[in-house]
Amino acid sequence: MVLPTRGGEPEEAEVEMDDQRSPPVRGARTSRSHSEAERKRRQRINTHLATLRSLLPSASQMDKAALLGEVVRHVRELRGDADGGAVAGVAVPGESDEVGVEEERWDARESAKRVRAWVCCADRPGLMSELGRAVRSVSARAVRAEIATVGGRTRSVLKLEAGQATDASRPALHAALRAVLLSREDQLLAVEGYKRQRFSALISQGLGS
Repeated sequence: MVLPTRGGEPEEAEVEMDDQRSPPVRGARTSRSHSEAERKRRQRINTHLATLRSLLPSASQMDKAALLGEVVRHVRELRGDADGGAVAGVAVPGESDEVGVEEERWDARESAKRVRAWVCCADRPGLMSELGRAVRSVSARAVRAEIATVGGRTRSVLKLEAGQATDASRPALHAALRAVLLSREDQLLAVEGYKRQRFSALISQGLGS
């Protein structure tokens, strides 16, 4: 572009092409920024939903709408328990490890029997996940969980649906929950002791024959 100067001599003025391209470039950067913000927002939402699913044992397969509805229902139920003084009846964790399983009152019209199980032990990361696996290992389903933690000790009370074969499943459930109390070292020692007993039995059978 040629522009006149004060002295009358023409002068070429350079027009920076970057200015002509700036609006599209800024638009692209803004779009990428919005996309990144949206991605992080969705990630936070999914993280919160995963946390809610882990807190509600019966909500692992629910979609978002059903999950939020179940959370609202559960919060209202807890609020009602608190208003009625029911929370005050939750036992404080003791100093000794404990496992218990008992059958609740059952209506013959119900499709599944209800079982109440409780575990008292030292609190540790992943404990609830281990208890969940123990419950599922005997084909039971948790419908409610109450947890009290004081001074590094925790007491978990689980209300379960155990199906019709409750009499047969109670000992298996008790054994599965008891195994959760064992530390990793104790589990290894228990497995090693079992292997030794089995090996000794095989040797005895071999000598006897």
